[in-house]
Amino acid sequence: MKNWKKLFALLSAIAMMCTLLAGCNGGSDTTDDGGASTDEGGTDWPTKSINMIVPMGAGGDTDFNARTYAMYLEDVLGETVAVTNITGNGGALGSEEVKNAAPDGYTCLFYHTCLNINQATGIADYGSEAFDVVAVVGESSGEAVVVRADAPYDTMEELIEYSQAHPQTVKIAANTGATSHWASVVLNVEEDAQLNIVNASSSAERVASLLGGHVDVIINPIGTVQDYVTSGDFKYLGVTTSERLDYLPDVPTCLEQGVNMSYDLTYYVLFPKGVDPAITEKFAEAFKTVSEMPEYAEAIKTAYNQTPLFMDTEESIAYIQEENEKMMAYADYFK
Repeated sequence: MKNWKKLFALLSAIAMMCTLLAGCNGGSDTTDDGGASTDEGGTDWPTKSINMIVPMGAGGDTDFNARTYAMYLEDVLGETVAVTNITGNGGALGSEEVKNAAPDGYTCLFYHTCLNINQATGIADYGSEAFDVVAVVGESSGEAVVVRADAPYDTMEELIEYSQAHPQTVKIAANTGATSHWASVVLNVEEDAQLNIVNASSSAERVASLLGGHVDVIINPIGTVQDYVTSGDFKYLGVTTSERLDYLPDVPTCLEQGVNMSYDLTYYVLFPKGVDPAITEKFAEAFKTVSEMPEYAEAIKTAYNQTPLFMDTEESIAYIQEENEKMMAYADYFK
């Protein structure tokens, strides 16, 4: 009996010592909801799969850029990066999903300039301020104003003059809340064009509508229309980028033609508001690492004539804010 009492006393003492040691340790081995060590400032992150939400359909340029990054990020971070497409409401459905997600570093948004346009056009009541910006991680190969080859105008100036002479008869297709919508309104506001803006949700739908004669003008990613220009079905009136594109040196920008409408479609990565800054920093560094990989550069060049672009978090916040101000300047015209 005495031996049992001694053993019990010894076990009790050991248990008490373990409790005291755990208290002295300050909980350094405990994890927060995101799985990151609380006193490590998120540096143990990630410890599970990251869900990257793309608010555009599968197979497009945004989806391609997200999936290409995701593929290489897995090697850098050591965890799977799963891409989920949530479409609808001009992209606002997907961005809202991320905005309302837990700020644990395991849900992020891969979007672009349309985040600001969604706010300017009123389909979303928030912009980048509702998120924690990770980085600007890429730039599209550009978009262009495109018409059928037999259209009676060859320049942006001629298109505008024709629309003024034939008010509301020239139909321009626009995806509500997206770049094509914003650009169409800017043409009517800034240049007094008299274009009839009609809804066509996807870039593929806009191409089909132009081919079928249902609309007269589209504003589309160049990758979706180049084959039709080459075949002689379509022609370019101008690119919407701020500068001429290296691979389309003969196509002038709208700005060069005296038309005050331009935008550069850049890709953003954002977290829900409130993510540990250490996680944000680590995620941004991971994107930077991928952006410098030769194989990544080759992949985006082959698919969409893109070249790598990366801005750190501080640069990205300033850039997106400037872009937002540009888009929001036209907000009243969408009411």
